[in-house]
Amino acid sequence: METMSGFMLLTFWLCAGVNYIMLRNMSKRQKGLLLGVTLPPEADALPEVQAIVKQYRTRLGTLCLVCAALSVPLAFVQETAIALTLWMLFFFAGLALPYLPLLRANAKLKALKKAHGWQGSGCRMVDTGASAFALPKPIGLWTLLVPLVLCLLPMALPGLPRGLMLVCGIDAACVLLLWGLGRWTFRRREDMVTEDSARNQTLLRVRRLYWDRFWRLNLWAMALLNLFLILGYRSEAAVLGLSLGFTVLLLAGSLWMEFSVRRAQAALTETAPIVADEDDAWLGGVFYYAPTDKRFLVAKRIGLGSTVNLGTLAGKLYMGFAALVLLSVLAIGPIFGIVDSIPVRLELSGSAPVCLVASHGQSEKYRLDTDAITDVQLRDTLPDAAWQVLANAAKHWLFEGLTPCGWKQAQTTGGGLSLTEVTPSFQFKGCPGLYFVGETLDCAGSCGGFNLHWAFGSGIAAGRDAVRSLKRPAPKPNKKKR
Repeated sequence: METMSGFMLLTFWLCAGVNYIMLRNMSKRQKGLLLGVTLPPEADALPEVQAIVKQYRTRLGTLCLVCAALSVPLAFVQETAIALTLWMLFFFAGLALPYLPLLRANAKLKALKKAHGWQGSGCRMVDTGASAFALPKPIGLWTLLVPLVLCLLPMALPGLPRGLMLVCGIDAACVLLLWGLGRWTFRRREDMVTEDSARNQTLLRVRRLYWDRFWRLNLWAMALLNLFLILGYRSEAAVLGLSLGFTVLLLAGSLWMEFSVRRAQAALTETAPIVADEDDAWLGGVFYYAPTDKRFLVAKRIGLGSTVNLGTLAGKLYMGFAALVLLSVLAIGPIFGIVDSIPVRLELSGSAPVCLVASHGQSEKYRLDTDAITDVQLRDTLPDAAWQVLANAAKHWLFEGLTPCGWKQAQTTGGGLSLTEVTPSFQFKGCPGLYFVGETLDCAGSCGGFNLHWAFGSGIAAGRDAVRSLKRPAPKPNKKKR
């Protein structure tokens, strides 16, 4: 199993688990709603209602387990383009299919509600008596300032690649967008739920309190994720781990706030008669369609979330745009496969000097002087360990600009004794037994291990020659005749 496949599998299980928890929670009565249908309290004791709820929970759990089990084989698909396509399709299907039991149960409860004559007025009501004076205030400018600075701070790091600078800019724009959305949500008024204005105001106060916490969590999570990714961008494992950790923490915090709001809403409306009945506008208990309501975004009836009004032109355009985005995401795998199938060519070009040119399709990617090629090894002859080293080196190969450095950062020195003054064994011609090696000679190569090779190689050659000279018989002194 590759790293990407394992990451996709864990992400799907995480999203599928959250999806299951949210859908199963709808089978509990909250604000007079059961599976998205407004029912009176006495309806809970009816055997028909209990059977519908039990059947819904069984089908939901079975379907989620089947989707989780079917996702395991996808983690072992080797072809990248096929794996991406299958994962995108499975993500959408695996998260959408669990809604089928909800749509079916919602339709059954609506039919049962109509048969018992529990229909409400069906119109939207707003409590004009609830005062907004004592409600929590929207998030302010100081809440935005620190996360925004944390997003922009890595751009001041020396040598940061331009691509990561772009990421910092995009994250900063996302922080601004989140802050604006947070302030906008505080402008919306709560619909009338009960006949008690004080209770309605408390419901709105609870929702706004957790709205404030939700937007603050998103601002800080986005800023800290940006900072940590910039610091660990050289490691693929660090990037995947931080992304997965960010997703888990953000989902955990959001779920905690969502269910805190739902518990508060259930407690506040447990004994109060529910006067709001908008079941006809909520298709399947999920989609809001009300042409007479001019609002583009509406708050969901339980929890913190919002949804679009499909009865408005803006809502239809938004859903069309969302559908186009989903289709474009599904096209990532095929596009990747097409690009990957374009042949790569190696050709010799020119005459003096002859260059090796690497091309991808009609685009030239690399040009290398053949005189610079000192060694060649066939790809198929490389051992498995060499492939891992090569892949790791290619993924983390950075091309950064060079600047003049001082003596402490110097790699080698120039100057020294001329090579013409030493023998091939690096013995000084003017004094037998004296050797010069490495940087004591006037020889310097490019950075990349060449100077180390020169130092070690010349030292070994000189050392071996020195040992051989000790084993040679000493020359006899010349005796002059008198």
